[in-house]
Amino acid sequence: MKKTLKQQAIELRKKGYSFQEISLVLDVSRSTASSWARSVVLGIQAKLRLQKRGDEGRQRGIITNKIKQQKLLLEIDSNCEVLKNKKYNLDDYKLFLALLYWGEGAKTGGRLIFINSDPAMVRIFMFLMRKSFMIKEEKFRTLLHLHEYHDKNEMIDFWSKITGISKNQFSIYNKPHTGINKKEGYKGCLSIRYGDSKILKEVFIIIDRFKNLPNIAGLV
Repeated sequence: MKKTLKQQAIELRKKGYSFQEISLVLDVSRSTASSWARSVVLGIQAKLRLQKRGDEGRQRGIITNKIKQQKLLLEIDSNCEVLKNKKYNLDDYKLFLALLYWGEGAKTGGRLIFINSDPAMVRIFMFLMRKSFMIKEEKFRTLLHLHEYHDKNEMIDFWSKITGISKNQFSIYNKPHTGINKKEGYKGCLSIRYGDSKILKEVFIIIDRFKNLPNIAGLV
């Protein structure tokens, strides 16, 4: 006697087929497959098969999502013209510097003080300083905040290469033990000081102009 679809669904479920697989094999809805076979008690092999299928499905989902994200990023990158294939003049570099300093620089005192632990951000700050103004390299002073687990010489060497500042212009602040576990890859926090009140004043003039941008554009 030919087996009914329900009997076939039950046998497939006993073998570890998911309700979605059963619906595809028997050409019925998933809800129908579930109502026929959900009372089946799964054996070890069936559970292992379902688990394997689930793991494979999740992995495929991760890969599919990654591909979608990559395509989206490529599309956004293609349509975004900001900082892309453009030559910048002195005013552009000064604006970039001022905006970066507005976010990360000290707002009081008579000298520029830029503090950060991100090597990429520190590198771009130094690049913009040198592109924007006639800098006297010997005027840079750096204070490197390190934990007890850091190798001082190694960290000075690292940040000297990042900043282009001579090692003899570095000093160290040893942070007291706080009980915090070692942060893997953390290179300490660098404070860069440059004593030039004229440059500082110009940077803040640019910042103030930027603050007033909505008024200039008639938005406020």
